[in-house]
Amino acid sequence: MKLNKLLAALLVAGISLPTVASEEEKLVNTAVTAEITEEVAGEQTDKDVVQVNNDVDTADVIDEKLEAYVAKVKRTLHNQGKQHRVFVYSGSAEIMAERNDPRWTEYRAAALDKAVLEAQKAYLQTLNTSVENNMLYSMTKNSGLPTPTEEDFKSDSKMVSFLDKVVAVLEGKLDKELQEMGIDPKEFEAAPPSIKRDLFKESVVKQTVRSSYGDLAGMMVIKTFEEIRDSGQGTVGVALALSANKRDQVRAMIDSEGQIAPQKDKANPNMSSIYDMFYNQKDSLYLKVGTQVSYDSEGYPMLISYGQAGVTYTTSAAERKIERKAAKSFATNNAWASLAQTYNLNGDFQESTSEENRVSKSEQFDLIAGAVRKKSSGLVNELIKSVQQSASMTSNVQNMTGVSTEFEWRRKHPVLGHEMVGTVLVWHPKKIVSAKNMASGMSAEKLDQEALNAESPSDSINSAESEDMFDAADF
Repeated sequence: MKLNKLLAALLVAGISLPTVASEEEKLVNTAVTAEITEEVAGEQTDKDVVQVNNDVDTADVIDEKLEAYVAKVKRTLHNQGKQHRVFVYSGSAEIMAERNDPRWTEYRAAALDKAVLEAQKAYLQTLNTSVENNMLYSMTKNSGLPTPTEEDFKSDSKMVSFLDKVVAVLEGKLDKELQEMGIDPKEFEAAPPSIKRDLFKESVVKQTVRSSYGDLAGMMVIKTFEEIRDSGQGTVGVALALSANKRDQVRAMIDSEGQIAPQKDKANPNMSSIYDMFYNQKDSLYLKVGTQVSYDSEGYPMLISYGQAGVTYTTSAAERKIERKAAKSFATNNAWASLAQTYNLNGDFQESTSEENRVSKSEQFDLIAGAVRKKSSGLVNELIKSVQQSASMTSNVQNMTGVSTEFEWRRKHPVLGHEMVGTVLVWHPKKIVSAKNMASGMSAEKLDQEALNAESPSDSINSAESEDMFDAADF
């Protein structure tokens, strides 16, 4: 089973297997070409979070920023001839909470989730789409109908009698409530009995049902924006990118069981201490959503997942500690969810629309003081439209090893000052190997030797690596 997984990872990474291979040559090379560099994607800072006046339409501002950003990325991809390999989508969502709401950052986090979902839906609607359309026509015309008599307004139906009693009870309660509000109930007396019937009715209905499903694994957030009004309400926006290379790369990493070859030319000196690297970025981590791939100081690829949650404000120190603890649990689970979505996310989408163009003419008879009175309308044209939409996203990953919590952060939102917490999970191939060696009962001396060997890969492994490069900013 392990060999099968290794072979699958090798094939996904595009590596041919020699007839006779040493243990070192069996390491999986998961390198792929970087399509979006850090210069193009841009760095996330507090500058991407803007406070504006209450009269600013933050939704329009976010849409304009996303449109400009996506255009810049797509332009770069086109110049590189990679527009057919990389897909970029965006989504936005509203923060409806006021600035003094103690759960403001929770609503912000929920808005970020919705914005990501909107971008995922935009991509999902391009996959495996089925459409069904129906056009319905109907027409009725009545003439020469007799005028209703007083008897026609009466009914011995037990059901109608029962409903009349229910209405009477409700009207009694309504009268009491109106009196409590200082309103005369007589102003709200029930309308006189009436009979309404159609003389002419023509209807044209257009119904369309569209459904899509597909694989969304590998989609990663590359940019977020926030526009917050003085009131606390505002809009958040995200841009997501997906490439087949990236999707296959991530799956090959996770399925490799840690047997991954490092790339010395991709080694990042700033990653000699992973904790210090995140510590230096702690003020901007609240703007990072989802996952990204980076390299450590030795050139090993790492899958980094970010999760965050809002902390409900309370003046009590004891309750605040509880709220922070609960928020941390949500942040950690959100980070794990992002890992699962990157590895294996499938979605279903369905949307139905109905549009009815109706032309009608009717007449109504009212029974007032024992007399039947008639009123008739001319031709009335109505256009009735409705839309229903649903989407579901499902992801899972089983028996995942090599993931650890490398950093936890807490800070206040730069605009409103509400508290947020976050968790950073890191998947590292060496952690899988170390965990397996420990579980096997390997001695301490042998563990040290295995760690030393992992830190000193032979030149033969590097020379066998693919020419494709996996940049730290690759998605």
